[in-house]
Amino acid sequence: MNFFTANGKDEDERTEDQHRARPGTTSMKSKTTAEKITFQTICDLRELGSIRKLWMSWQKTRDSDIDFFSGLVRSRGSGCSPHVIVLFRDGRPDAVLVGLRERRKVSIKICSVAIIQPELEVLEFVHGGLLGNNSSENSAALVRTVMKSLAKGAADLALWEHLDAQSALHLSATRLPSIGLRDHCRKVRSHWFLYRPKGMEGFFKSLGPSQRSKLRRKYKKFSDTFAGRIDVRSFQSVTELDEAVRDMEEIARNSVKRQLGFGFFSTPQTRDQLFVEAAHGWLRIFILYVDGLPVSFWKGTLYQRCLHADHVGFDSAWSEFSPGIFLFLNVIERLRDADIQVIDFGTGTGQFYQSFAKVQRPEARVRIFAPKFRALRLNLAHTLAHYTTLLIQNTSCLDWARKAVWRMRKSWLAPISPRPSESDSVKSPTAVLYGERR
Repeated sequence: MNFFTANGKDEDERTEDQHRARPGTTSMKSKTTAEKITFQTICDLRELGSIRKLWMSWQKTRDSDIDFFSGLVRSRGSGCSPHVIVLFRDGRPDAVLVGLRERRKVSIKICSVAIIQPELEVLEFVHGGLLGNNSSENSAALVRTVMKSLAKGAADLALWEHLDAQSALHLSATRLPSIGLRDHCRKVRSHWFLYRPKGMEGFFKSLGPSQRSKLRRKYKKFSDTFAGRIDVRSFQSVTELDEAVRDMEEIARNSVKRQLGFGFFSTPQTRDQLFVEAAHGWLRIFILYVDGLPVSFWKGTLYQRCLHADHVGFDSAWSEFSPGIFLFLNVIERLRDADIQVIDFGTGTGQFYQSFAKVQRPEARVRIFAPKFRALRLNLAHTLAHYTTLLIQNTSCLDWARKAVWRMRKSWLAPISPRPSESDSVKSPTAVLYGERR
């Protein structure tokens, strides 16, 4: 646990500088400008209890919930620890910045192909992790503190994966670092929401005629094609986890997402985090089955009337029938009478977000690099890769480069796991899709 004051000065120096900066002010103003700002950095889960009551009074998002955060840190193993910064004004807590420290591989990509993957120490600050007074002054002070930690060797870089692009913290994180340390290729993405879902018909009424007609057709096609053979099951408790994870993994390993190296993976870390969510009553998993065969899943967490969509996936053999759309429309109907204010779809692009989300908010990935050669070299490589990607994507005469990148990526894709044969105890998708409809 570390204690220090802003700007690297001790408290007496800071107070003296503040008086000197405002000569001739009244005693009341002098008292205000002499306000002492100090910091406490907590790097041990056991010490979070000392600020638990304060933290809980300020937490507003799932990711910054003290229990969710603690479970996340534990699930990542011994190589992960908290990095929680408490800002004090005149000895009273005024703000908390919630983060963790972890050693991980960081990919440098051209288009979607990883060129290098160095293993680095990373300080990652969670979504919605600035608790308490999120003023411009506090945001700037906390960013300077993060930069000071990087300079002292705490990590190679600091990362905000989903930082509100309109926040004071974003402004400070992008402007305060020097040119060599700041992120020159910040990626702004849309964070998607659907407010007050009121069943499937209510959702349809919120759409334009063309989109409403398109989704109705997709839903009806799946419903009619597999009439009497469809089952949608919900999983929420700890005792149901093994079955849910098994079926989600079965779907995920036959998905396009798995081929591309992302999406849901049944890892010890994932299972530990699911256990925390189930134990607190937050977990919501829905799985679509046809003739007992898992086809599509939707995994989320319900936290303070906000349903977070964490993972969605479907077996690629069923793409023709849009099982993901069918499942989520079914989920919306099931949640008709639930006390849910908003569905948080996270960030992304594509048909799913455009079909279901109605509100979007800009968020950015922001990095600050440590003032050391290795981190500066990483920043340079990251910047060059980013602008090379933009050049390839936006220059028509470089179609050959795009095709070459895609061929390279395709050659590295993980093969889809083989389907069970018809002689297996579980029916094959081919048999379910075609054999029994003849």
